[in-house]
Amino acid sequence: MIAQVNTPRQRQRFLNACRGKLCCGATLPLALQLLGKAQPGRFFAGPTLALDIGGRTAWAAGHANPEELASFLNFCGCRAVILDEAECPPPVGWQKTCDHTIFGLAAGEQLPLPAQTEAQKALWDSLTFVEDPASGPVAENLFPDRPARRDDFYSELCTKRSRGKALVWTLEQGGNIVCTVGAYALCNGQAYMACGQTAEALRGQRVGGRLIVQMANVLSAQGDQPVFLCSPERVHFYTQLGFHPLGTLARYESPIGKD
Repeated sequence: MIAQVNTPRQRQRFLNACRGKLCCGATLPLALQLLGKAQPGRFFAGPTLALDIGGRTAWAAGHANPEELASFLNFCGCRAVILDEAECPPPVGWQKTCDHTIFGLAAGEQLPLPAQTEAQKALWDSLTFVEDPASGPVAENLFPDRPARRDDFYSELCTKRSRGKALVWTLEQGGNIVCTVGAYALCNGQAYMACGQTAEALRGQRVGGRLIVQMANVLSAQGDQPVFLCSPERVHFYTQLGFHPLGTLARYESPIGKD
């Protein structure tokens, strides 16, 4: 039976389901550790399942009865779930929409920085690297038109950074953020990277890719394994940067609310 994590036994079940998993083995335990008391209705466990329901998309580690999982997610108002379909049968009646490739490096591995043309090098040299940017401008840059998501991101980022569990870098031009790269879950030997974004005017100039490789190399050198999820259209980009495909997580969506 899937239930809210509010006892030591349920907490242990949650952590057991996450153990050894790429991405979810870092993000779910860290979220529970830092946010479990403030957001108790977000975390659920079954005998072999961990669920993080932070919105309309749930993240699942481990596995559960597919009929029970479908019923529970629908009851919670979820419309999508990210899971490892090699381990977890998808919710009954839900439809697969895409695969997300898990990319990363082995701890200690280093990638060469992307080559630059003279024009790209001049652009890079003109940008200001900020190693410890304020969380507010980062959140505003990533979610300018989604105030609720921006506020949630800002709150979680502040909590994680205050405990040394997140790393964020930016590049600025004229005092404005033009590129952001972050590792938003430093936990269990993994560094989960996400929310990389480059201003549209600078895309294609190897700005974002270079900053991503630099952060991954730093994380790897300190003993963490950089990992991140990649949508299908970005697989070629990260392969060119030298990252290795390590597995996949699938996204399934509920038929409720669809025509």
